[in-house]
Amino acid sequence: TGVQTNLFKCFLPQVWMILNKQGVASLLHPEGVYQESAGGVLRSEIYRRIRGHFQFQNEAKLFPEVEHKALFSVNIYGPVTDNIRFDHIANLFIPDTVDDCFMHDGSDPVPSLKDTHGSWETAGHLRRMVKIGSKELELFSRLLDTDTTAFNQARLPAVHSRDVITMLQKLSFVGRRLCELEGEFFCTGMFHETGAQRAGTIARSTQFPAHSGEWILSGPHFSISTPLNKTPRANCRLNSDYDSIELTLISDKYLPRTNYVPAHDYRNYYRGLPKVPWRSHFGIFDRHSVTHHFRSMHRSMTHPAAERSLISAIFPRRVGHIETCYGIAFSSNRHLADFSCLCNSIPVDFLVKTIGATHIRNDMIGMIPFPEIPANLQRYMYIRVLGMNCLTRQYARLWNDLWDIKFTADKWTKSDDRLAGSYFRGLKDKWVWHSALRSDFERRQALVEIDVLVSMALGLTLDELITMYRIQFPVMRQYERDTWYDAKGRIVFTVSKGLPGVGLPRKAIKGDSSYSLVTRHGSEEHISLGWEDIRELGEGTVTREVMDDTMPGGPVRRTIEYHAPFDRCDRESDYRIAWDEFERRLK
Repeated sequence: TGVQTNLFKCFLPQVWMILNKQGVASLLHPEGVYQESAGGVLRSEIYRRIRGHFQFQNEAKLFPEVEHKALFSVNIYGPVTDNIRFDHIANLFIPDTVDDCFMHDGSDPVPSLKDTHGSWETAGHLRRMVKIGSKELELFSRLLDTDTTAFNQARLPAVHSRDVITMLQKLSFVGRRLCELEGEFFCTGMFHETGAQRAGTIARSTQFPAHSGEWILSGPHFSISTPLNKTPRANCRLNSDYDSIELTLISDKYLPRTNYVPAHDYRNYYRGLPKVPWRSHFGIFDRHSVTHHFRSMHRSMTHPAAERSLISAIFPRRVGHIETCYGIAFSSNRHLADFSCLCNSIPVDFLVKTIGATHIRNDMIGMIPFPEIPANLQRYMYIRVLGMNCLTRQYARLWNDLWDIKFTADKWTKSDDRLAGSYFRGLKDKWVWHSALRSDFERRQALVEIDVLVSMALGLTLDELITMYRIQFPVMRQYERDTWYDAKGRIVFTVSKGLPGVGLPRKAIKGDSSYSLVTRHGSEEHISLGWEDIRELGEGTVTREVMDDTMPGGPVRRTIEYHAPFDRCDRESDYRIAWDEFERRLK
């Protein structure tokens, strides 16, 4: 009762009824029963009977007719017992791994989700097998559910190894979760993509908006702390019909194309906007409208096997969105900045991945840890999240509201010519174009340092942060290993699927003469170039002519320059450097 109807659930009590006191039954079924917030009563019956829970992802296409991201599990049931105790192995891809876990001797490090070659990991390990009892279920209940949820009704996360239990225990004692700020935040999916068009609230029309009130967000518009990630093409029908935005070229008034605009009756549009439960201090329209607040925006659909599960950015006032995005407004901009730092960090994303969330909604958002962050950590976090999000003058009010003169005394934790020391020293209390972090290299470094600062705020250790990164972020690690930067901080090559068109192709495109190689001595050669042709270049400049259609006024030809030499970053090494430096400062 109260959960999504699904035929397989009806078979569970049938099988339990058939079993006698010595009987054993094994069922392969979807994972929904372990994740549904309203499924506690059914789980309480499952936990009394289950002996083994082995969770699989369909990445190996064991079931070719089913989506590769589908989750399912092998569940071994026995007679009813009051002593809850079962074996749990998560993130499996083939059945042999289960046997390997039982036979392993416990030596060697626990493998991640992917091996060093970028393939899904199928090796077993003793510590992958986690014993779940009432103590562990109490932890999951405290972490994932409401205070009134009984431990035997707790949702079951995908615990990758025994080490994860220790980290989850720390995250469960951070002091409070977002849901405890009741009345101080407001969540909304805003417009149903089809229903709002039928109601005459929004209209499909791909165009550059005249002002932020005409911009209605779709998921690809933004990425991690990057509200201006991509813009739809003039003819946009698919999620792939978007182009990456060059942040170093946009004006301080820039707005990307929108696929939807308010319908002709603006009064109907504004009447349809959700209302916050508190009274706003700004705005010239309805003072109770959610669009009169800066908001943390999240992509609604996610998956544990994706590069990142929590994809969010801060958006300015007046901007609307369809339900593929999920917006959270706060009564305080400081709460907004805290929440944005937390959601853009590895530790909180790790928690969301472990839970196995596939949708970002109220129950998921509410369980996010929301500790009281010390002021000395807050200051470092705020300037980094503001620098990444405040890309245009639409953010001037937020910048001014959170300004701290101590921002100007900050500096990067890592010494590198591509990290301009003048960035912090040149900051002002009023937002200007140079207030934003715009180079690829600086923006990556800001996220690295946010990961470290949030880990400290949550009471984690450096080793625990690195373990989280190794276990649950295999795609991100794969991208980091093969993303290269030039001497100016621009990405020159990347395998990231989220950055199509960024950098050079791996191999030269036959007949493409849009590239030119300029040596140190000034000679120029126009040839077809790929990343493999210039990777070892020790000096010189590679230029590329591209047609850019991301700006108002029509396509324009622009030149991109890549300055040799090129190198990669090591995230784990950067974590260690940043941790040591912040520890030194905080002492």
